[in-house]
Amino acid sequence: MKHLFALLVNFAVVLPAFASQYFVATNGNDDNDGSIDSPFKHIQYAADKMDAGDVTYIRGGNYFEQVTLSGVNGEEEKPYTFKAYQDEKVTLEGTIAINNQWTKYQGDIYQTKLEQPIWQLFVNDKSMTSARWPNGNWYDRSVWDKKQSMMWPEKSKGKFGTHYNKELAELETDLTGAIAIVNSGSFKTYQKKVTEHKKGQDHFSYDTKGANEHFSYKGKIHRQGYFLEGKLALLDEENEWFFDPETNQLYLWAENGVSPDTLNVRGKVQSYAFIIKRSSHINLEGINFFATTFDVSRSSFIKVADSELMYPSYSKRMLGDASTIDVTKMLVKKEHDLANYQLQNCKIAYTDGPAIEMNGTGNLVENCYMHDIDYSCTHKGGFTLNMMNAKELVFRRNTIHTTGCSELFKAGVRNRIELNDLSDSGHLQNDGSMVQLSVKQQPNGIVRYNWVHDSVKQGIRFDNKNTPNAPYGNNGHVFNNVAWNTDRIYFKGDNHFVFNNLSFGSHLNDLIVSSNKVIQGHNLKTITRNNISNKFSGNRTKPRKKYPVPGIVDHNWDGVTLGKDVRTQLRDPDNLDFRPKADSDLVDAGVVIKDKINYFLGKAPDIGPYEFGAEDYWIPGHQAEKASKPVPPLAAVKVKLDADLMWLFGYQASIHQVYFGDDENAVKSATSTSALYQGEFSHNIFTPKSLENGKTYYWRVDAVRADKVIKGDVWQFSVEDKTNNSE
Repeated sequence: MKHLFALLVNFAVVLPAFASQYFVATNGNDDNDGSIDSPFKHIQYAADKMDAGDVTYIRGGNYFEQVTLSGVNGEEEKPYTFKAYQDEKVTLEGTIAINNQWTKYQGDIYQTKLEQPIWQLFVNDKSMTSARWPNGNWYDRSVWDKKQSMMWPEKSKGKFGTHYNKELAELETDLTGAIAIVNSGSFKTYQKKVTEHKKGQDHFSYDTKGANEHFSYKGKIHRQGYFLEGKLALLDEENEWFFDPETNQLYLWAENGVSPDTLNVRGKVQSYAFIIKRSSHINLEGINFFATTFDVSRSSFIKVADSELMYPSYSKRMLGDASTIDVTKMLVKKEHDLANYQLQNCKIAYTDGPAIEMNGTGNLVENCYMHDIDYSCTHKGGFTLNMMNAKELVFRRNTIHTTGCSELFKAGVRNRIELNDLSDSGHLQNDGSMVQLSVKQQPNGIVRYNWVHDSVKQGIRFDNKNTPNAPYGNNGHVFNNVAWNTDRIYFKGDNHFVFNNLSFGSHLNDLIVSSNKVIQGHNLKTITRNNISNKFSGNRTKPRKKYPVPGIVDHNWDGVTLGKDVRTQLRDPDNLDFRPKADSDLVDAGVVIKDKINYFLGKAPDIGPYEFGAEDYWIPGHQAEKASKPVPPLAAVKVKLDADLMWLFGYQASIHQVYFGDDENAVKSATSTSALYQGEFSHNIFTPKSLENGKTYYWRVDAVRADKVIKGDVWQFSVEDKTNNSE
């Protein structure tokens, strides 16, 4: 018995402490015990009861509250976890319902009086446009067209802080007190109060305190585009609204001029629904945010995963407040402070302000999808994602498109930027690039396996000042990227490694390793090998003959020099197949770069980012639950007769099941017993047995994850028709 007692004591000592589980539901009560059958009502109430290792499960529904965690510290193996229960949709809500009775103001504009101020308005979960001039909104993409959604001052009149336009006199209102959002050059956009204007005047002045003309537009007032907000008279089209903070009167012109009494109208009254400060080891999983977001400060080991942030941030200009926008934040005090923030498998869309602010060391942003980011560009400069102070960040498998700021991703020290799909950026400011590494951020920075495309901005840029004796970056690594239909990919500095990239269709030269003659030693030690481009040079616009590429330069394929186009070398680049043709100049024509290239097929590496004969085709960007991003793309035409079908794996899927045929409905309904079933694939390339000229085909890829089959969408493509080709 004595030995048995000792055994029991020892056994009890090694038993792990059992974590507590709490449940929260919209129909709960804080007087309950917090079990699944008797849940709490408020997340904060559950949070106050938690210890390290505990989990609070949140049942489906919308929650309006502000949860604050201060000085809450979990452990690596015992974090505090807040998690959506199973697959239920949980949304933290930043709006309140506006159920007031509306009356007509004039025309199709209705009005009602509120009890508290709001600074963003939603109708049926769609954000209305703040009354502005000129008009611009998200729904027809006009907000991203600066020629349409911004006004441009007259060239021969005005100065910094005073703009002339004859159209101003037609507004029939005094603009004093309005807010002017002004792009004064490159990445400098300000929101400033109009200080001087009278009804009928063709000019106005605004407060320039704290603002300045960026050198790129200095003295060029006609290039300083702007728009105006903050006046009822600017409400002149449907889906616009205005709130008067002095009278608490709300005005709305709803779609088709219908009465708001028949609509679901809500107003934003909260910036942050989840605040974490001076805390560690906290996880938020599967929690969505609508018209609100989270604020993490001076904390570490915070993870936000599987979340959707819709309209997370918006300026308070409607309230006459031109201060800094409350945006999504994960910040420590200094760049070198340990952060270990993780943002994984999240979606962020429709913001005024950047997608997220993040700094500190050791962060991860992975498998996120961000779009329609920052229509005013007024938050601390021109960055969609400013990671300049995020040291040793891994930025992987993200898709980002449709942005306003000049810079899409501003990298930090020793960042690894890989497998991202970046496009359609920088609409509202000049200058900039989709991936930008400044001088201090270039050493040991890695940019690899990305697609950067279809943008007025540069694809990838290593930047520095173009003045004698100015410091410049070095030892950056850029390889296996694809850039097309961008401004260029462009590298300043020295001792970089630029290899196995593909760049074509640029507005200027495609691939530029700068031979800046002002800065001595510029790129003289840079190694540039195994790249393919149509226009390869040491200068942005001048040909290679006049500006030779400096440094060690060999085994590159240059279309201008060879008198060929990259399309003669690649399988089908217009339909996103960037692999080399079997008979191209690229196969086995590259060279091994010691300690840089560890994998290749054949006698030597191929030139370019893809190896001929590889079993997989790498496709960058966000992985959805379903298989996605088909190659050829959806509804592609003129697909080659020898096309392979390729896709991006479903998120965390291990294998995929492929269906293929010429009948859309048959492919949609096919099962694994159907003749259309092509089998299971652990790789992402399927080669049809034969394709016919001019014919349309349909295919479907189902993802298999943990024995769960996630049915894919039906994709289609049409094969090139050569029947009437005289050649």
